[in-house]
This record gives sequence, C-alpha cells and structure tokens, in this order.
Amino acid sequence: MSSADRGGIRKGNDMGHRIPQIHPDILAVVFVGGTIGTTLRYTFTLIPAAGDFHTGTLAANLLACLLYAGLTAFLAGSTRFTARFGAQGREYASRGLGMGLCGGLSTMSTLALECFTAIRSGDTGVGVLYLVVTFTLGILCAVIGAWAGGRLAASGVASGSVSDARKEA
Repeated sequence: MSSADRGGIRKGNDMGHRIPQIHPDILAVVFVGGTIGTTLRYTFTLIPAAGDFHTGTLAANLLACLLYAGLTAFLAGSTRFTARFGAQGREYASRGLGMGLCGGLSTMSTLALECFTAIRSGDTGVGVLYLVVTFTLGILCAVIGAWAGGRLAASGVASGSVSDARKEA
C-alpha cells in the first residue's frame, strides 16, 4: 500500500460521501508524539507569567512553530531520509513529530483564553500586544525553522549515517 493510499479517503456510497481510512499505526505514532508534546507544554506552564503576559505559552508556541517548520522543510528536502527510512518512515516522522509532538506542544486555545482573559480584565493593550507578539514571533520562528530544516536536508548530515557524513567531509 503506498503512502498516498494510507492517508487517502475512500468513497463511502453513491452520494459522494467520503469515509477516511483509519490506520492504527498512524494513530499510535500521533498519540505517542502528542503525549510527549503535551507533557512538554505542561512543563512550559511552570514558567512564571509576567502579569497577563504568559511567558510559558508564548515559549511553547514559538518552539512548536520553529520545530514544525524545520521538520516540514527537512522532510520535504531530504531525499536521503526517504531513501534510508522509506516513505513510511517519513510519514511516521511527519505525523509523530509534526502532528503529534508539535501539535501537543502548541496551543491556540490557551493563547486565545489568555488574550481574552487579559482583555476582559481591562488589560486590552496587554492582551492585544500578547497576540501580536505571538503571531509575529511565530512567523519569524517558522521562517527560521524552515531555513534551518532546508539547510539540514541539503547537507544530508542528519539523514545519513555517521560514516556517510565522514565520507562526504
């Protein structure tokens, strides 16, 4: 079964409704990644807030942006990773680390709650600033992550073995 078939959607009936295909191995990979990401996000809540400016949520979201963009660029540009681990390994990395870990680490719902709480308590400026800072720095982190992931993929070092890296040097 190809990786396109694994994540595909099959036709459910003559009405054109589509039924998604569910794969236990993909669910398990996302679950494990999500568990790790959520645990990491919880540890970020231990970072003290600066008033209505929630430093832990900001740090978790920015790290998730950096990692997810880096992972996506790396997997898109690395032919050696796919050659070594196959399409299924690439899908596991994307789903487990991207969707699972980074998805569990990031939190738009907490960001929204914290912004609205600040605004509702009368700190409109802080709430709006927190939102603007989060999105601005999030985009910057994603750009840096995509650049780093692309560079890493082009170098081939992270996807090859140590002996392969020595041969290239």
